[in-house]
Amino acid sequence: MIKVNLLRNKVNDGPTLQSVGPGGSHVASSSGASAEMREALIKVAFLLMFTVILMFFESQNLRNLQAEAVRLSVRVTELEAQAVEKAKEVEAVKDIETQARELEDKLKILRLLSRLRLREVKTLDFIQSSIPEKVWLKTLVYESDKDRVEFGKFNFAGNAVTTEDLTEFVKRLEDSAYLYEVIVMKNQEVPIPSQKNVMRDFQFTAQVEVKP
Repeated sequence: MIKVNLLRNKVNDGPTLQSVGPGGSHVASSSGASAEMREALIKVAFLLMFTVILMFFESQNLRNLQAEAVRLSVRVTELEAQAVEKAKEVEAVKDIETQARELEDKLKILRLLSRLRLREVKTLDFIQSSIPEKVWLKTLVYESDKDRVEFGKFNFAGNAVTTEDLTEFVKRLEDSAYLYEVIVMKNQEVPIPSQKNVMRDFQFTAQVEVKP
């Protein structure tokens, strides 16, 4: 009876020792899974922290870029305003230059007309002093060129006692410094009313000398 009890105790002890082994292995397996979980959580935490830091710096950069864009926009507006003002000044200068050229042209015309008027006065004085005693002028008309006002001619019409008197008058005009190209267009004999004598009825033109 005593032997049987010992065997039973041995049998009971044997399974008890064997059951410890599997239980210990199970405990070791649970500890490894917990370590892997902690490591994964740490990685996720670092990743989230990096993302937050990155977003913060990007936000700072975005604000800086927006501020720079606003500054550049303001500068562009200022430059555009300055360009408009400069354009107005340039237009004003152009207007002044145009007015100055117009005034200069008017002054040139006035000087030219003044010179021409003086030339006409001197020419008329010369014509009056060059008329022979037996020559009479009925009309004396000055015609200026439409395109070139400095060019012109005189149209003479009158009477002379003889052809020689008319020829002398024409020669005096041609030899002067005021007239040239004296062309006789009419030299006709006409009777004198209530008298038996005749006289010459003439018409001729003379170009006005143009001096530089």
